[in-house]
Amino acid sequence: MAMQIQKGRQAAHVCASLKPVKIIGTSVLVISVLLSFNSQAKNKNENDYDLQPVEELGKRLFFENISDPNRMSCATCHAPNTGGTYNVSGVNLHQVAVTGARPHLRPQDLADGQEKTTVKNAGGLKPPTNQYVSFLHDGEAKGLKKLQLSGQGPCVFFPCGGAFWNGRANGDIVENTNLVFDAGDASWHKKALYSKYLGPLADQAFASPFLNPVEQNHKSKEDVCLQVESTKWGKELYYQSWGVSLSCQSEDESATAFARFAVALAAWQMSEDNNRFNSKRDSAIAEDAKHEDPVEFPLAGFTDLENEGHDLFYGQAGCFICHNSNGANGTHPLERYTDDSYHAIGVPRNYELPGSPLPDIGLHPTLINLGLNPNASLPFPPFNIQNAFIGAHKTPTLRNVDLRPGKGFTKAYAHNGWFKSLESIVHFYNTSDVDGQTAADFGVIRCPAGIVTEKDALANNCWPAPEVPDAPLLTIGGVTGDLGLNAHEEAALVAYLKTLTDTTTVEAPKPYKSSSNASKNGK
Repeated sequence: MAMQIQKGRQAAHVCASLKPVKIIGTSVLVISVLLSFNSQAKNKNENDYDLQPVEELGKRLFFENISDPNRMSCATCHAPNTGGTYNVSGVNLHQVAVTGARPHLRPQDLADGQEKTTVKNAGGLKPPTNQYVSFLHDGEAKGLKKLQLSGQGPCVFFPCGGAFWNGRANGDIVENTNLVFDAGDASWHKKALYSKYLGPLADQAFASPFLNPVEQNHKSKEDVCLQVESTKWGKELYYQSWGVSLSCQSEDESATAFARFAVALAAWQMSEDNNRFNSKRDSAIAEDAKHEDPVEFPLAGFTDLENEGHDLFYGQAGCFICHNSNGANGTHPLERYTDDSYHAIGVPRNYELPGSPLPDIGLHPTLINLGLNPNASLPFPPFNIQNAFIGAHKTPTLRNVDLRPGKGFTKAYAHNGWFKSLESIVHFYNTSDVDGQTAADFGVIRCPAGIVTEKDALANNCWPAPEVPDAPLLTIGGVTGDLGLNAHEEAALVAYLKTLTDTTTVEAPKPYKSSSNASKNGK
């Protein structure tokens, strides 16, 4: 097929080439986000990237089994070899949510002393990726934005910022503890360097998986502090990072250390070590940049199908409307493929999640809990929408969306993991409006009662109803559900998405070697 966008066309022509499509999903204007990294200092403990002490502290906190019992780390749920999501194929295929450190413990059973149950002690949603939460720009590191309402800051029609699928790590939790920087000791001198790490990422760590009984299951911040203190690296890296000794002797001291652990975790997750930008797409753009300025598609390093997929992504399919952070043509070297906003796209309910929880309603309760407006005012009818963000979940990055440890490995997609392949979720975006022309062209219908899994839906050429069928923005915003693509064009989109897979992955830290110039206060 001939390329829709040829060399020499201006970027504006990409948007001009969009054909009208039926609106049935959620839309948003492109939100540009500028994030970055610091230059890195030499550290002999790291294998791929040289990390500052606070970044290495965060990395070791991430990979250490800090749990009760001692079997689960942050990396358990956010595995590097699957792009920061779960790396057990069989779990992704069915239960999706990750089983906690104590598989058969349910918090509601503790009061009766009935700790053993037949229900797996697991989370309620698919683990979101912890990668591409920050990137290089002009030598300064910045993290995710604080959760803000539509029309504020970088947000246009929809709230943006925050972390977790529902945005509940809103960005000011750790900062409001006033525990991180103490004017009475050396930690105060780190404020200018480390303030950039405060925000949703630190809040997500502070929330906290360490203490969650369905995750790492520690009983208190003191328990977490003591386990870190007992490692070969804990005291030394803490002292190198904060200029003060790690102490877990009191509840207050442990609370301070716990807040600083969260900041360190954010620091590493924002580092270049965790955000590689070295996919086939990145290499092809870098090579093209040697010969042409500005870089334009088609790229010589892409196949015809991959180039066609790019043109569809930024053209007829309209994927860039939500999966975009740096412009409208896909040539920015640090594109993250997310607007950091929240949308309802009509994902079916996943009955295979442990305990078959009720449908997750996304951002709405977070807005209520924070005292923010759950309604929306839009520049098209209806002008004011009550409870507008029921069923809206955070747009994930598409970086490493196909990264997997080998062929045949199943990844789960969407917040509840209902989809099991890129091909399936792209087909859903194209045909989920079962009353639309594209669905009719494929023969797709609404699934009858009893067909609830992706496997059965595909076998019967149908889509189940959305898990939140009354989501207000499901039927009035964005480009999804009736895209007018044929099977070949769906395959082209999948081919383009696969070019976003990094060629190297994060490795767990090597055994720690004490620094020869480490202060004795850190030992």
